[in-house]
Amino acid sequence: MTDRQIGRLAEDAVWALCWGTGADSHETIAHAVVAELGAVLEQLVRSKTLCLLAAYLHDHPIPELDRTVTRFLDSTLRTNRYKTYACRVAALTDTAALHTAGVSAVVLGGLSVEHALYASTGARQFSDIDVLIAPGDAERTYAVLRTQGYQPSQNNRTWTRQTGDQIVPLIVFDLATTLPRGGTDDDVPGLLARRAGITVPPHDHPLPILAPSDAVKHTLARLAARPRWALAADAIRQVRATAPPAPHHADVLAGWSVLRSHWPLLPAAPARLPADEELHR
Repeated sequence: MTDRQIGRLAEDAVWALCWGTGADSHETIAHAVVAELGAVLEQLVRSKTLCLLAAYLHDHPIPELDRTVTRFLDSTLRTNRYKTYACRVAALTDTAALHTAGVSAVVLGGLSVEHALYASTGARQFSDIDVLIAPGDAERTYAVLRTQGYQPSQNNRTWTRQTGDQIVPLIVFDLATTLPRGGTDDDVPGLLARRAGITVPPHDHPLPILAPSDAVKHTLARLAARPRWALAADAIRQVRATAPPAPHHADVLAGWSVLRSHWPLLPAAPARLPADEELHR
C-alpha cells in the first residue's frame, strides 16, 4: 500500500468520525483502524480527535482490534471525561459567581458543546474554558476571578488556577470581550441577552452558552478562519439541530465551504441536515 493510500485511509476514518452518523460510518472506520492503525492514530492525535475515536469504539467495538489498543483508548477516554468534568464544575462555579456579581457571561468552545453534541461521553477534546463577557464588565470579572483563586496573565486574557489535582493540575480560563469572526455583527450585549442555558446533571446551575443560532454561526466562522476537524465535527452536529439563519455572514459562508470541501453533497448554502442523513463523500 502506498503512503498516499495509507494517508487516505486515515483521513477517511477522521472524516467518518466527524460526520457522526450514517450506515457506512462503521465500515469506513473499522477498515481504516484495522488496516492502518498507526496512521489513523497519528492523524487523530494531530487533529485532536483521538477521543472521538475512543468514544466511538466504546460503543461500536471492533473485535479485530488488539486489546492493548482498546485498553489504551478506554483509558484516554476516561481521562478526558475526568478533565471535562473538572472544567465543567469550574465553569459552573465561576459563571455562577459572575452572575451573582451582575456579570453576564457565556461559555464558548469545546466545553459549550460537549454535553449537547457529544452527550458528555468525553469525545470532545479541549484544553481550557473560553468565556465571553461584555467589555464594560471586565473589571468586575477580574475581581470575581481573583476571589475564585485565579491569577491573570499580563494582558488579563488568560487566567489560571492551581487545583492540586494530579490529572487536572491547572484550570485555564480564557476571557474574551469580543467575538472575532463570529459570523455576527459582534454585538456582544445582544449575544449575551440571547444566551441559552444547559443543565448538566447533577448540577443545578445551568451552564450559559450562546443561543443555538448564534453558536452554529460562530462555529462556522471559526472553521473558516482555522479549518480543523474538531470544529467540522461540531458544525455538522450543530446544523443537524439548528439551521444558521439567513442572511449569512461572509465568514459563515466561508465555513460552510470548508464543510462542503469534505462533504460535497451538502446543500450549497447553510441549511439544517436530517438527523439520519447518510455519509457523503
